[in-house]
Amino acid sequence: MKEVHLEKAVRLIYPRITVLVTTQNAQGKPNAAPYSWMAPVSFTPPMLYIGIQRKETLTIKNMRKTKEFVVNIVTKNWAKKAVACEAKIEDKVEKSGITLRESKKVRAPTVSEAKIVLECKLHEIIETDKADRFLVIGEIVYAENDETISNEEIAMHISGEEFVSPGQSYAVKRKK
Repeated sequence: MKEVHLEKAVRLIYPRITVLVTTQNAQGKPNAAPYSWMAPVSFTPPMLYIGIQRKETLTIKNMRKTKEFVVNIVTKNWAKKAVACEAKIEDKVEKSGITLRESKKVRAPTVSEAKIVLECKLHEIIETDKADRFLVIGEIVYAENDETISNEEIAMHISGEEFVSPGQSYAVKRKK
């Protein structure tokens, strides 16, 4: 075993699921940003968290204002478009090539290419004293998936430009 510098320790927690979070501002203009710091928080009610860099990005501003967002799980076939949404340019959503559609329960749009969609109401944005990330907690109010999706399609982020998709699955017996 080799010691790892503490600033790189969280990079050992990989691969991480890649999501494209869609929001819209009060005037209805959409925004999208990719994240890979996301996980479930609660079964009942169904909740998730997203770690978002601790600055007032459009995503955070829109969440604070509208109290809604959509988590679109990224698959290999549109990963390049999703990552293009990290650009700090005007009209990045249109320039990325993703298409948006109306969501079922929230005003924030859904990505048409997404095969797994989690529509959320903002529960809380936690700002810890030391962390460089906001901890955004959302309650899932609507979920849908394309039943034909396979594990191999899911885009998982390792680091930088490196992504991987889940491969072989196996069972581990659990005591109940």
